[in-house]
Amino acid sequence: MAVQSTTIINAPIDQVARAFADENFARFSSEKVRVTLESFSVEGDHTGAFTATTVRGIPADRIPDMAKKIPGVSSGITMTQVDRVSAPAADGSRTVDSEVSVKGVPVTGTAQQKLISEGDRTTATVNGEVKCSIPLVGKKIAAAAEPQIGRVFSALGSSAEEFIKNNY
Repeated sequence: MAVQSTTIINAPIDQVARAFADENFARFSSEKVRVTLESFSVEGDHTGAFTATTVRGIPADRIPDMAKKIPGVSSGITMTQVDRVSAPAADGSRTVDSEVSVKGVPVTGTAQQKLISEGDRTTATVNGEVKCSIPLVGKKIAAAAEPQIGRVFSALGSSAEEFIKNNY
């Protein structure tokens, strides 16, 4: 199964990268998609390559119904997202390699996001995949989760634009 999303962010790519390395943006974007920011850390500086690790608590009402059947999921989950952001290429573009895991549940996700500089705006294109290794129902759970994950990436792009406008 695949996650695909393209978002235009009306901000220059250097400000988008700065936001992606900012705990205040992680908190802001988490609130926008109605999840709780549990922790955020960054290694490196937003002007070069860096890694951001975000841990979010996702309440039960944000989880697909099919996934709620998994033991321990009905009351909510904890998701860890690790984003490895490349240094700017010669044209200013960046690549974000993301890995997502869910505590206590055999669900993982990977995505690659291309950030393309277009002057005062940035195009963010995401291609990814969700996997669930539960026998018999894993593919159905992954398929149910993918549209929501695509919407989250789109929401993160619009949240980045709003955050940058109000903070930088």
